[in-house]
Amino acid sequence: MLDFTLPLEDALLQFTLVLLVVLVVQRVFHRVPVPGLIGLLVVGMLIGPGGAQILPAEPVVELLGSIGLLFIMFLAGLEIDLEIVRHHKRESAVFGALCLLLSFLPVLGVGLLFGLDWPGALLLAAALASHTLISYPIVQRMGLIHRRPIVAAVGGTLLTDTAALVVLVVVLQLSGAEEGALGWAGPIVLLAVLAAAALYGLPRLARATFEDPEATLAENALFVVAALLALAALAELIGTKDILGAFIAGIALNLSLKRREVLFEHLIFAGRMLFIPFFFIQTGMKLELAVFGEIWPWVMAGLLVLAVLAGKGGAAWITGRSFGFSRTGRWAMIGMTLPQAAATLAVTTTAEGAGLIDATVVDAVIVVIFITCLCGALLTRATAWRLRDHRDPHTRVPRDQ
Repeated sequence: MLDFTLPLEDALLQFTLVLLVVLVVQRVFHRVPVPGLIGLLVVGMLIGPGGAQILPAEPVVELLGSIGLLFIMFLAGLEIDLEIVRHHKRESAVFGALCLLLSFLPVLGVGLLFGLDWPGALLLAAALASHTLISYPIVQRMGLIHRRPIVAAVGGTLLTDTAALVVLVVVLQLSGAEEGALGWAGPIVLLAVLAAAALYGLPRLARATFEDPEATLAENALFVVAALLALAALAELIGTKDILGAFIAGIALNLSLKRREVLFEHLIFAGRMLFIPFFFIQTGMKLELAVFGEIWPWVMAGLLVLAVLAGKGGAAWITGRSFGFSRTGRWAMIGMTLPQAAATLAVTTTAEGAGLIDATVVDAVIVVIFITCLCGALLTRATAWRLRDHRDPHTRVPRDQ
């Protein structure tokens, strides 16, 4: 007999409740210009241990949320358009490097100001120097993905997210939070070897699997998920973090899956329907409702938002002036790269687990995610309309590229 005593202990009831919550949130937020992940974070906070205590963290939310985090990093590598980035390396590299530098230093200063030691401040800076392209579907629906400012914003993501994850590994090793048998440099060297092997071998293995006439769509999808989890496990085994393996899997399978639209769409659907919502609900459950009555998380969050805005804004304006982007294009770049979500949460939760940042910092970061995702989506929507109406030949990428 099912036990409805709160918090719910039955795994079936936990799973059912989360699915219903995800359905309601997606339906509600589909009608407003606000990313659905905001609703999932709020609901997770309300029903979790720090709220109404309806849902415990274990076992369902923790398990599927962990897989959701891997799926987020996998999709972060998968959704970058490598073909466009390859043809426009300069814009992407300049913008990505400026985003990293101009966001990293101010956030590092805020972290040190609030009493974090150097490892914690460095990881906070790495987390917020990255960005998540939650606004990409907006420009995609409006047919703007070939505009040069959009290409630069998308290409810069590859650099900022990769750098954030590399900083995570280096800091964890140097701080002693992760002890490797080969010393601090050993896991980094092994990670480079793993990445090289995956980038060389996985596309070939995928091609052989996908071109097998007897392989079904379900079997191909299972191959991709197995490759994702295997690389995540190997990354953990060599002394780094599983999210790095997931990101490498996304990069390695990027072109192979882009050429198979049906399989690509099915994987995106499975991740966004099931695993990823569990991760955002799990993250929301870490928030205490009481935090909204405290002053310091809000002060820290406000300074972090200003630092991120200054970094992304400065990078967009310098890049835009250098390559002749319109003012509207520069604002679109800010709107697309302002939101903090996937890599930010990945690095932050990992740093918290290693004891390098505390719960107050995590609370502040989640507030930053709320604000930046909301403002970034609204800004992208507003500038996308103007970009679509303003056919500026200097901001377009030829279709054959």
